[in-house]
Amino acid sequence: MKETLVTIGIILAIISVIAFIIGFIMLFFESQRKSGLKVMLFSVIGFVIGFGTCFANFSLGPMH
Repeated sequence: MKETLVTIGIILAIISVIAFIIGFIMLFFESQRKSGLKVMLFSVIGFVIGFGTCFANFSLGPMH
């Protein structure tokens, strides 16, 4: 079960980074500025959740 949570956390963190980059690009367009800020905010929140889930369940030692 831990491997599944680590995988989900990694995927969420990667998607959040991609969404942050897309939101940053949206800031350069006048009509998309508010949406870009929202995307960046949600991507930061998603990254924190994904990274926290991954960090809490990640283990370098042998599996028991």
